[in-house]
Amino acid sequence: MRKTLTILTLLSSVLAAKSQNIGININGTAPNASALLDIDGTGLPANGQRGLLIPRVALTATNAAAPVTTPATSLLVYNTATAGVVPNNVTPGFYYWGGAAWIRFGTGPTAWTTLGNAGTVAATNFLGTTDNVDFVLRTNNVERLRALGANGRIGIGTTAPTSLLEVNSGAGDAVFGHSTNVGGYLGRETNISFGTPLQTIQGAGLYANNPAAGYTSMYTQSTGAATVAASVNFSDVWIASYNYVQNGLAGFNPSASYSQLNVTNPALGGVQAAFRSYSDRGTAAGNPGFTVGEQATANAQNQDAFAVVGSAFSNSLTRAGGYFESYDYGGLANAYAYVGTAVTGVLRKITGTNAVSEIVPTAKHGRIMLTCPESPEYWYQDYGTVQLVNGHAHVDLDPILADIIMVNDEYPARVFCTPVDMLAFNGVAQMNRTATGFDLVELNGGTHSGTLDYQLVVKPKTGFGEGRFPQAPGPAWLKKDLEPASARAANQPDPSKVFYWPSDHEVYGYDVDKVTPVGASVAAGPNAGKMKVAEGVIMDHYPAERP
Repeated sequence: MRKTLTILTLLSSVLAAKSQNIGININGTAPNASALLDIDGTGLPANGQRGLLIPRVALTATNAAAPVTTPATSLLVYNTATAGVVPNNVTPGFYYWGGAAWIRFGTGPTAWTTLGNAGTVAATNFLGTTDNVDFVLRTNNVERLRALGANGRIGIGTTAPTSLLEVNSGAGDAVFGHSTNVGGYLGRETNISFGTPLQTIQGAGLYANNPAAGYTSMYTQSTGAATVAASVNFSDVWIASYNYVQNGLAGFNPSASYSQLNVTNPALGGVQAAFRSYSDRGTAAGNPGFTVGEQATANAQNQDAFAVVGSAFSNSLTRAGGYFESYDYGGLANAYAYVGTAVTGVLRKITGTNAVSEIVPTAKHGRIMLTCPESPEYWYQDYGTVQLVNGHAHVDLDPILADIIMVNDEYPARVFCTPVDMLAFNGVAQMNRTATGFDLVELNGGTHSGTLDYQLVVKPKTGFGEGRFPQAPGPAWLKKDLEPASARAANQPDPSKVFYWPSDHEVYGYDVDKVTPVGASVAAGPNAGKMKVAEGVIMDHYPAERP
């Protein structure tokens, strides 16, 4: 009883002396000036030192004041209950009233600080949730990133990502990656300008840029058992590179794949290929497969279809819409052919080594081959039948044939006749030759009557002036200035002295620009070699976007 009285007397004196703040201790030390209440237990014996026990309550939720009635802002309690529903649930720990809800204190070393943390264990310390609730990061109170609690999908700029990582930037760039020499975008929304001539596209799902020599703009690799891989440099997949374009718009014909090569050096040698393919197979004997450098299929059903179309525009004396060659593996036995070609300025449809042949699949004789006759110069052949009456007959040339051939003293119509059922026939002479016909007269005054079959060999106007045994081209890779002198033929035709018909559009008077399909190159006229990219729109290149 005396001890209690002493403490009360001491407390009264302290309270009276220091009424602006309160100190509780046994040694009379003044309370800290910054504290309204200063409890100091350092003067007590070691076995008597105690702490301050905060009131314990069982909260029901952070947004419910109960069981405290009208709590004051900053009121501190220790919650003993686990209760409530996310996000207002409570767990045991210190809470203070923030004016509208209970706010939990951070708990010791597991709380993350803004100055960094040390001594963490990756398996137990983390930022995130321990229940099936989304994890959200914000700045300026605006959500920037969300990790879905249900499946771990991460969304940046979206609250409902549909893949493991989804970025939605709205009108801006989604993802940009950059190193010292190369850079690229995933989801590029702004205009991209490139190339010569300059082109602009409004954006790209994937855009890679390589301004430095020796670097690759894009490289992807697939070695698993996949089916399709796009733009793959190495892969075991079925289709190593696949581009798919779907189009249902009239007057718009985009290509599934398009390559454009701009050579800025006018004196650059070598081969400039807009597209190059190479297929390399093993050397095992008896391999039953096929090695194909390039394969094209045009599947149109009810539309005109061309698997391969080649066009060449050049003022060079040697050019071709297509060139083909084959060799044995030693490169000794070879065959090559130019198609749609000009050879030393003289136009031809096919020029090549070896013969032109037809394959006939017969049931009785097997698959056989027939070979076309060849000639030192260009000739037309025609056949006919005429009735000989009393040793005389007249043959009028087909008026179409007469219009497209040359008939003169140097190149008359050559006639070869065969009598039918006239054993005593004396033969015939060709008389009264004109540009439109001739007479046949039996020799030795013969007066036989009957049937004569005849064959005509006449000189075409096409290519007239080229002469016999003209110079032939070598393989395409052998430039004319590198050819050995022994390959030079005696006949070097002068293209300016060779006759050729006017171009098709000149003869029939149609507008090449108008009839050229959208997506094709214009074949003739002032826009020859340019691309028709839309009706009424012709450009010197394919545009990167729909015009």
